[in-house]
Amino acid sequence: MIDRKTPATATAAHADEEDGFHRLVPEWVPRTFAEPTPELTERVAHELRRLTDEAK
Repeated sequence: MIDRKTPATATAAHADEEDGFHRLVPEWVPRTFAEPTPELTERVAHELRRLTDEAK
């Protein structure tokens, strides 16, 4: 039978989280919010316009 226990490091690192969400997320996922740069915002807007134009 396969042992499917949560890794001890992930559980211990986020044991104090109230909602328990962080124990389900891989360690490499950022835990803080970074304000998007104007360049990133423009790139996203450009790609969204391109996708909507292709869908027409």
